[in-house]
Amino acid sequence: MQSFWQKNWKSLVILGGLLASLPLTVPLAQKAWKVMTGASYQAAAIVVDVSQAGAPVNRIWDGVAQGFEKLPDQDFRLSPVAGLLKGVNVRYVRIDHVYDGYDVVSRADGGLMYDWSKLDALVGDILSAGAIPFFSISYMPSAISKSDILDEPTDWGEWGAVVSALVGHYSRDYRGGLSNVIYEVWNEPDLFGGWKMNRGKNYTTLYSVASRAANGVNSAKTFKIGGPATTGFYTAWVNGFYEKLDSSVRIDFFSWHRYSASVDDFVEDAETAKKLMERQIARSQYLYITEWGVNPERGSAYDGRWAAAHYLAVNTALSKTAIDLALAFEVLDGAPGDEQYHGGWGMLTNPKYGAVAKKPRFAAWEMITKLTGNQLPLVGEGSYVSALAAKDPAGVARVLLVNYDERGQHTELVPVTVTGLMEGTYAVTEKYLSGRSLTTDVVPISGNIRREVSLSASEAVLLTYVKQ
Repeated sequence: MQSFWQKNWKSLVILGGLLASLPLTVPLAQKAWKVMTGASYQAAAIVVDVSQAGAPVNRIWDGVAQGFEKLPDQDFRLSPVAGLLKGVNVRYVRIDHVYDGYDVVSRADGGLMYDWSKLDALVGDILSAGAIPFFSISYMPSAISKSDILDEPTDWGEWGAVVSALVGHYSRDYRGGLSNVIYEVWNEPDLFGGWKMNRGKNYTTLYSVASRAANGVNSAKTFKIGGPATTGFYTAWVNGFYEKLDSSVRIDFFSWHRYSASVDDFVEDAETAKKLMERQIARSQYLYITEWGVNPERGSAYDGRWAAAHYLAVNTALSKTAIDLALAFEVLDGAPGDEQYHGGWGMLTNPKYGAVAKKPRFAAWEMITKLTGNQLPLVGEGSYVSALAAKDPAGVARVLLVNYDERGQHTELVPVTVTGLMEGTYAVTEKYLSGRSLTTDVVPISGNIRREVSLSASEAVLLTYVKQ
C-alpha cells in the first residue's frame, strides 16, 4: 500500500485538485456549453395588455454622468449640447472634479477663498438643459491637502469647510438656491486615493465630516447627500458604510459604478443592494448607479450600435428593480482623439470636430425617453430580446424591444401582440434604432393587434399605438 502511494502520489494530488475545483469549473463549463450550443436559448414572444396600466414608469435613465475631459487652457462646458439634453428630458447631470477642475478653492492671508465662476458656468449649462446638478464632491483641493488631490486634508475642519461652502453656494445662494441638488462624497474612493472602509485612509471619516458639514448649512433648499461611488458594488463597503456611521450621520443614498457587457451583472448588483438594505438598514435609502457603461476603457464599441443596444437592455432590466437612478457615462466625448469618432465614452461627439453628432447611444436614449406614464404588464421576454411598455396620459401605448447579445451576433423574428385595445383604427409606428421607420393603420381583431418584428443584431424598435 505504501508503495502504491509513493508511486502515484503526484497523480492523486492532481486528481484531488480537480475534484476540489469542480464547484467552480462545472458552472463555467455549463455556461460555455450554453453559449456554444444555444441550449438555453429562449425565443421571445411579447404580449402586452394595454388595459392594465400599473405603477408609473421607473425612469432611471433621466440622469447622465459627465467626466472632466478638456483641452489644456479650456473650460469644460456643456452649452453646445444643452438643447439636445433638454430634448431627452434629462433630470440630473453628474459632474466630478468639482474642486480641482474648476479652480474653486485657494488660500490667501491664511484663510480659504472661493471662486465659483468656472463651476457656475457649467452649472448654468446644466440648468439650461432643464436639469439639476449632481455633484461628485471631489477631489481634495490642493489648498488644504497633505500632498495631492487624492490625499487627506491637513485639517479635517477645512474639508468640512469646503463642503459647507459648496452646499451653501448651490443649495442656498446661487440663483436663490437650487432645490433637489444631489451631493455624492468622492468619486471612486477605492481607486482614486486608495481610501478604505474604516482603516488606513478612512472613507468613513471623509464621509462623516462632509455629511455633517452639509447638513449644518442653514437655510439650504432640499438636497440629498450620500456615497460612496465605488468602482463596483462591494458588499463590504455597504456593511462598513452603514455599520460604522452612527445614526447621527445623514446618508440619503448608496451609490456605486458598474462597467460590464453583461446585463445580469447590473441586475445582480441591484438585487443584492435591495436585500442588504432591507436586512440591515432601517432608514429609507435611494439606490444610484452613478456611472455605468459597457466597458471602463475607451473603445470603438462606444461609437456603435452594440453599445446602444446594451444601453437599452440595461435600462430596461434595471427599471424593473429598486434602482432609482442609473447615470450612464458620459454625455459628451472628451477632446482627446484625432477624429470625430475616436472611441470616446460620450453619447455625443465633441464640438472640436465640427457640428455635434449623435452617436447610437444617444439615439437609444431618445427612444427610451418616449416611455412615459404608467408601465404596462408584459410577458414573453427571451434570452436576448427584452421589452418595456407604457401608456401615457393621452392613452398612447408604446412598446420598446431590444435585441442585445454580448457577442453582437444574434438576430430574431419577434411576434408582438398588444391586447385590451378598444374598437377603432390604430396608427402603428415602428421606429428602429438603425433609423428605419414605418407607420401603418391597423384595426384590432377582438381587441388584439399582432405583428412580427425582425430584429437584426444589436437592433431595437419602439412600437407606438395611437387610436385614430
